[in-house]
Amino acid sequence: MGWWGRRRPDRRLEAAEHLYRQVRWADAERELRAVLEAAGDGAHPRAGAARVLLAQVLRVQGRLEEAEREARSAVAARPAGGGSGERDGRDVLALVLGDAGRHREAADLLAATAAARARVTSPGHGLVLKGRSDRLQHLAYLGLHGEVVAQAQAVRSAAAGTDDLHRILLPLAAANGLAFSLCLHGHHEQAEQTLLPVIEEAHRRGLGRFLVVLHLGAARALTGQGRAREALAAVERAQEAFDRTPSAGALTHDLSAILLARGAALLAAGRPADAEHEARRCLDQCGSRLGPAHHRALEAATVLATALAELDRDDEAADLLHTAHDAWRTHFGHDHHGAVRARHVLAGLTGRPL
Repeated sequence: MGWWGRRRPDRRLEAAEHLYRQVRWADAERELRAVLEAAGDGAHPRAGAARVLLAQVLRVQGRLEEAEREARSAVAARPAGGGSGERDGRDVLALVLGDAGRHREAADLLAATAAARARVTSPGHGLVLKGRSDRLQHLAYLGLHGEVVAQAQAVRSAAAGTDDLHRILLPLAAANGLAFSLCLHGHHEQAEQTLLPVIEEAHRRGLGRFLVVLHLGAARALTGQGRAREALAAVERAQEAFDRTPSAGALTHDLSAILLARGAALLAAGRPADAEHEARRCLDQCGSRLGPAHHRALEAATVLATALAELDRDDEAADLLHTAHDAWRTHFGHDHHGAVRARHVLAGLTGRPL
């Protein structure tokens, strides 16, 4: 292969990266598949980079099975991963597993990846701590609050020794993960107090998209305290931050989280018909991008069923709650907070314990 023949795949990979950032996913996928076809046996590092990006392109379209195959192929081709400062197939695979609702697998992979990177860099390397911080959300989903508390504190302490960007972002992300877990376990006031300084810092630094997540955390904490009007205001602040984000329409993860938070707040505000509308919109978004076992999809189903019960549509509510409870129990366990809540709502509806 001559110089130009070698150069063309590099150009196509660069073009795919540009197209991905423009949310032109079909065009990016076409370029990436051309790169992989040209790479032949796939041993060239360029093929690995193309597979990692292709897995991400497939993931954001909700094509999770295809994305998992590509991510695993990238990992198999480079089992040791990339360089010390480089994210690789393992990072995308963890995202795909999380989207599919396979939170235990995602948490375990993130832990293994962080440990492997720590061996070739250091335990305090920014990318190692980023993986540990990302893992907090999955631990919270799994109901492992004690581990969330310990890991969040460890990440926040270790981040003090990193470079400027990680020193700023990692403590904020760890605090957000801790607040999320606190909410899931009913410690709503403590979650609010954890988030207040984080939101102030994120505003001060203009951390756009991160503010969406933080305001939604605040909405969850306020809803849990029965402060529905304040919760709805927090959701609207999240929506405003979302709308200001470039290519916001493609960020369906953020949008489904906004819809869930608004539905829960409307339910707390005594507006079950509006809550039903938002919960159904959330489930539509989850259905196109997330697996049916994702924590958010099951939360939205529980909110929807609760709204239906308040609208005196008891048969619909009971059917949905039975389905949601079975899913919570199958994927998360009988004593998981999601399963417990679904049972509680269903018992209130039917007058019989499940």
